[in-house]
Amino acid sequence: MTTHYAPQAKGWSPARESDAGNLQGVIGYFPDTVSVLADDTIQMVKIPLGAIVMDCILETGPLGTSVTAAVGDEDDPDRYISATDHSAAALTRRKQTNKNGVPYRYTAEDTIDVTVAAANVDDNQALRLDVFYICGVDETP
Repeated sequence: MTTHYAPQAKGWSPARESDAGNLQGVIGYFPDTVSVLADDTIQMVKIPLGAIVMDCILETGPLGTSVTAAVGDEDDPDRYISATDHSAAALTRRKQTNKNGVPYRYTAEDTIDVTVAAANVDDNQALRLDVFYICGVDETP
């Protein structure tokens, strides 16, 4: 199991929390030039303190027979997208709420990650993760 880093996970500095509540978006792109193996994690994008993720969209090429991809973070690897079939080219959107039915607010800066699982992941397949979040709002109803 290896952790890889998309350029946006290391070099991009996310917006800081503000009271504006504006929707922010960031695109993480992992190039097709790096080999990914079963159970590898790819840190795709940074998320700032106080962020509430509103949507995640994962797009991949055909990753190989029986390959699944999950989207989450270090504390919950499938917080946003449970292990979903990406053996063929696929586009997957996040669950509407987390496991407890409420939005999750980050209490520290973190990364949104993709974890792949399979016996053999095909080489030369890029991954793209679009993440939309808000900061500076109270998520309680």
